[in-house]
Amino acid sequence: MSRELPPRANLEFLKKQAKQLLRDARAGDASAKQALEAVRGDAAAAPKLADAQFATARDYGFASWAKLKAHVEAMTPAADPFEMLAGAIKGDDVARAAQILAEHPQLKARLNEAMPGGSFGATPLLAAVHRGNRATVDLLLDAGADVNVRSHWWAGGFGVLDDHHALVDHLISRGAKLNAYSAAKLGRINALRAMIDADPAAVHLRGGDGQTPLHVAADVQIAQLLIDRGADIDAKDVDHESTPAQYAVKERPDVARLLVERGCKSDILLAAALGKLDRVKEHLRQDPACIRTNVSHKWFPMRNPHAGGTIYIWTLGWNKTPHLAAREFGHEEVFRFLMDQSPDELKLAMACEVGEEDTLRKLLAARPNLVQTLGEEDQGRIVSAAQSCNVQAVRLMLEAGWPVNARGQHGGTALHWAAFHGHAQMAQLILQHHPNLELTDSDYKAAPLGWAIHGSLNGWYIKTGDYGGVVEQLLQAGAKPPELDEVEASLAVLEVLKKKRG
Repeated sequence: MSRELPPRANLEFLKKQAKQLLRDARAGDASAKQALEAVRGDAAAAPKLADAQFATARDYGFASWAKLKAHVEAMTPAADPFEMLAGAIKGDDVARAAQILAEHPQLKARLNEAMPGGSFGATPLLAAVHRGNRATVDLLLDAGADVNVRSHWWAGGFGVLDDHHALVDHLISRGAKLNAYSAAKLGRINALRAMIDADPAAVHLRGGDGQTPLHVAADVQIAQLLIDRGADIDAKDVDHESTPAQYAVKERPDVARLLVERGCKSDILLAAALGKLDRVKEHLRQDPACIRTNVSHKWFPMRNPHAGGTIYIWTLGWNKTPHLAAREFGHEEVFRFLMDQSPDELKLAMACEVGEEDTLRKLLAARPNLVQTLGEEDQGRIVSAAQSCNVQAVRLMLEAGWPVNARGQHGGTALHWAAFHGHAQMAQLILQHHPNLELTDSDYKAAPLGWAIHGSLNGWYIKTGDYGGVVEQLLQAGAKPPELDEVEASLAVLEVLKKKRG
């Protein structure tokens, strides 16, 4: 029996389903392999995307992918030519992009606008540059795109030279102009020095996200030049309200160390990540409570409600503590000092997160009821561990008696995050401790099953996660299934839901 198309079916959704079917088949999923084998002409050949598309079309009752595509397009309002061009650029289809521009010459007047679906207000040219597609870049430039137009991003636009990529010299040959921001990011110190000589204020130029040249300084020499010429060492960007040192801490630690040595403001996370024990001690002397600092909105609130959150979310990671930063960056002396200075509740959580079972056992032997004294923040560390896919930490916490329904980011539980990640092993571990399967998060009002369904198409691990397996586990444990005709999910998940419905 054929499956009905969703009420708001669109080609992007169907393409995602076909790609997911192909991924599942290649990963060894029996039902996916069977679906592809039923439509492939050569059973010995490796399955291809065309096979998955054909199987998807057959599943919806159509004789071919072309007929399914034609049906959906007929049910869909005529596409905006600008959206069609955007689709061609995202698909690296230069021939299709050229055809669209030829058929819709009015588009040439819109090439410097934000592209539909473009990241950070990117224009078509910026999108093509980001994809590294020189042929599309030249097509757009020849059609009249301005090589020096910046993206339409509220916090500060990005330009075509604002990153390391193989097209930089080609773009310069086509008229792109370096400025202090792009020169600093690309490490072109001679060009940067000449710009500052001509205009000392260039050190304060704002680029993408409202960053200054010092935020993106490629190396110590660039940073030194900028500081010596008057750059604000503590300037904050617009989108993340973060300093140059906070930006540099992971990928350019030598730059971050220079900034600290030159007197920038620091925090205990920065000091721990750089292995600066003296700085860590000084931060604790000034504020003993800062040992609980972690990468969260609580510790790094944004003044502007539009801001995207501290850059530490990207450089260190959500929920990272000084202890975890020190251990991750290999500064064991700093880690041990922080553990020694931590209250038992925090030390217990950190022992679980780094897998120090001896420390865990000693703490519980000395204080058998320690877990029962945990405050809301320490209870929430199990959710942080699940969000980070730290299965070992989740296991140790649950064995120690952590509340399985503790809340964390978005008001989700550890099971919510295991579901969103499609992490079947972690979900199985958590389910053994009988969590509330219908507990909804505070932001999206969804139970763990809803997070798994959404994650199967939009999660961080859609290419590797076992979303079908997680959904099956949740249903077997008693989770309430949704109405199938209202669900948009991967084929693996839809198959599990369809079996449940019978």
